[in-house]
Amino acid sequence: MSSNKLALESKKYYEREFRQYWKNKQKLSNLLNKKQKSLENDYTSSRSIIYLQEHIDNIEAVISRLKPFEKEVFNLIFKENLDWRYCKTEKSIDKSTYYKVFNKSIYLLAEEYGEI
Repeated sequence: MSSNKLALESKKYYEREFRQYWKNKQKLSNLLNKKQKSLENDYTSSRSIIYLQEHIDNIEAVISRLKPFEKEVFNLIFKENLDWRYCKTEKSIDKSTYYKVFNKSIYLLAEEYGEI
């Protein structure tokens, strides 16, 4: 496998990470609120907070590296879960642009995780 190719399993993993990003941000917010209300340190909550924060930071690093138009397409793909056909007909985004942003995002996240 060359350095610019990812295994299918890795691509699927990173795609899931992107799709869970917004839920993870909400979970982190809930955990932090719970932590602030609680006086005792809970190891499980601390571990969950660190885990979620790391994943969120990696995805936010990827998003910050995207161009403004790519960020819009990124949100259509991963936040709104729209397929390329819908993006083409409703948003005037062609298939090649859709997959270019999709693959670029996956590649950048793989870099953040040190796989590439």
